[in-house]
Formats: sequence, C-alpha cells, structure tokens
Amino acid sequence: MEPSVIDVTLEEIRRLLERGEFERAIAALIRLRPADRAEAFADLPEDDQAALLPRLDIPAAADLLEELEDTAAASAAESLPTERLADVLDEMEPDEAADILGDLDPTRAAQALAEMEEAEEVRPLLGHPDESAGGLMTTDYVALRRQTTAAQAIEFLRQTWVEQAATPYYLYVVDRDRKLLGVVGLRELVVAPPETVAEALMARDIVYVTTDTDQEEAARQMSHYDLFALPVVDPQGVLQGVITHDDIIDVLEEEATEDVLSLGAVQAGSISDRPYWTLRAGEIVRSRFTWLLVLFVAQTLTSMVMRRFQDQLSAAITLALFIPLLIGTGGNAGSQTVATVIRGLALQEIEPRDAGRVLLREVRNGALLGLLLGPVAFIWVLLTGAAGEYALVVAATVFVLCIWANAVGALVPILAAVLGIDPTVMSAPLISTLVDATGLLIYFSVAIAVLGNL
Repeated sequence: MEPSVIDVTLEEIRRLLERGEFERAIAALIRLRPADRAEAFADLPEDDQAALLPRLDIPAAADLLEELEDTAAASAAESLPTERLADVLDEMEPDEAADILGDLDPTRAAQALAEMEEAEEVRPLLGHPDESAGGLMTTDYVALRRQTTAAQAIEFLRQTWVEQAATPYYLYVVDRDRKLLGVVGLRELVVAPPETVAEALMARDIVYVTTDTDQEEAARQMSHYDLFALPVVDPQGVLQGVITHDDIIDVLEEEATEDVLSLGAVQAGSISDRPYWTLRAGEIVRSRFTWLLVLFVAQTLTSMVMRRFQDQLSAAITLALFIPLLIGTGGNAGSQTVATVIRGLALQEIEPRDAGRVLLREVRNGALLGLLLGPVAFIWVLLTGAAGEYALVVAATVFVLCIWANAVGALVPILAAVLGIDPTVMSAPLISTLVDATGLLIYFSVAIAVLGNL
C-alpha cells in the first residue's frame, strides 16, 4: 500500500527538522489541509512540536490548536509564550479557547486570560464542567430582538458573519433580558419580505438544553431533532450560548471511544483522546491493569468450580474436552446481549423499568439460539467419537447456557444503570468471565443429572 500524503509529509518534516530547516518544515506542514495538518503535528515528538508551533503565524497556530484533541492542544500550547498564547486564543472560537484554558495549569491560564482581548467571550465558558452543555457551548451566535426586521437582520449578518457568527444556521430571538423567546432559521429570514419582524418569523416551540445538561443528552437532542445548532440557557431561560454540530461530532467520537475502551476492559481516562503513538507504556499499563486484575480474580471462580468437580473430571475425562467449546459459547452469547442492551440504554430505547421485559425477551432469544445450536453441538460431539450420552450432556448444556448467558447479559447493564454506573464498565470481558464460571457449574450439574454420580 502506498504511503498517504500525511505520512509522506510527516517524513519530510522530520528530515527538515533534523537539519534545522524550520521554515521549510512549516511550509510543508501548511500545505496539508487543517485536519491532516493536526494529524501530522500530533505524530511529531513533543520537542519538534515545541519547535514548530511558536514559529507558525497566529491564524495558522489557532487553526492547528482547534483541530487537535483537547489534551494534545493544551500540551502544545504550553510551548507558546504567554503573550503569544493569548493572541492565538483570541483568534480561536471561544469554546475551543476555553477548552485549552481549562486544561492548562491554573496560573498559566489566568496569565493568558489576562492578556486576551476577547477574554469576556471566553470567561463565562470556564465555569462549566467540560462534559456539560455549558462546557460545550460557544458564545459565538447571533441574537435578535423581537422587532428586528428581516432586512435589518440580513444587513447585520453581512457586517458580522465573518467576525462573530461562523455558523449562523439559526438566529435566536431574545427579550431585553436576553431570555430566549424563539428561533429563526436562516432560510426563513432570507425568503421573508424585508419588513417582516423577527417575532412574526420565529418558531416558539424551541428545543434547548440548560447549561448543566450532560453532553450526551445534548447530542441526543441534536440527533433526534436533526439540528445544526442547539441553544443553551441558564435555569432562568436566559440564552448563554449555542452548541454547534461540529462540537457534537467530537462528543459522539469521545463517547464512542470511551464505550469501546470500556467494552474492552480498558479504563478510558486520559488516553481516550490521544493518538496511539503518543501514549507512554506506563499510561497504557495503568489503563489496563485494574480491569485485568478484576478479571483475573473473577477467573479464579472458574478454577474453584473445576477443583470442586475434579473427581468427576478424573472419572470422565471426556467431559474436559468440551469445556473450551462451552465456555466460548456462553461468553459469546453474553457479550452479544450486553452489546445490544447497552446500545438500547444509550439511545434511551431501554429504561431501567423495562428490566422484566428485557429479561423475558432475551431469555426467549437465548432459548431459540440454544435450540439451534444444541443439535449442532450434539452432532459435533458424536463426530469426535464420544458416546451419545456425552453428546446429550453438551447439547443440553449449550441450550441452558444460551438462556443463562442472555439473562446475565440483559440484567447486568440495567443494574449498572440503576446504580449510576456507566453500563459499558460492566464490560463484555467481565460478563464472559462470570458466565464461564457459572457455565461450568451448569455443565457439571447437567453431566451428573444425565450420567449419574460419576
């Protein structure tokens, strides 16, 4: 496979930096599109980043920091002198600037904020948690008074579009206290007669969130109602800012990353928004060790069960041959159910009060899967040369295991949600481990029932 443009440019930048040709390295970086530029920059060692960023002009540095992940952007910003950092932050979108300031050392952030010319646009955003709508919003929006005419609004946009509103899909109508009254779509404004006032054009049924709304809920609202921007108000209904679609894409990527890592029994933490090659070995080990330890301890349950039935295993060694098959089947069935239920919880298709219905549904699904897989297991055991009674034991165990694994996989995520724990933390590896141990109990119990006291 041919190397990508990013890879080729990255190698060129590295060679130029080794020779101290900084201006040519910057020129090579600038040739890339902004998103590709950020990807290439993030793959450079920190020393090279610190050498390049201060040499970029202010607009280019602002674009670069906006494209980087939050943690990487804050780390890169540390290489800028305070005065230049303030100039770069002034050039950025207010919400992006606030994200960087929030990740900087408090003393350094305060110094940069004091040097900024646009500090008043950023300062209100710093008091909100990062994962709330207030932490996600931008103050970069257009607000109209009720009696503003369409002609006046369009003229205002002509004058301020570039400077103030980067994405004025909607214009928000407010009263003198800036309480949100309605919203006017850009299309409606353009096609309206020039003398029509905003109050006559605005939609009064407004979809909005408050500053303390969780970012996942804000993302759901925007997705559900197909919005390009979502207004954010305080508890009194005063318009504070808007969340734009590009911010929501970042949220969805962040949440999906955390969920995937959790399903893989990896603690997301600070590694979820950083490129793979920038992670240190210690960080990777810390993110994986805790859950590996939990799973290791849980796996001892399997050893305890096998020790409990070691006499039966010694008497009928054939039973041991099919343990991997059964453990795999139960773990896989449970993981499939967990993934399905977690998705339903995330999309609010399933509520905790639906636990009984979900359990019955998944038990039924498990029974159907068991009826399909049981005969396959029966035939497979016979083909290995084992006796028919062993084939019956394995087939019956597969049937019961499918039901049991589906039941566990259905209830554990819902229980986690009730307890206020992220359901993805109850990850598929943990479910697999629990089902392994209990599955062996089921297997040996069925074997004793069919074969007698071995």
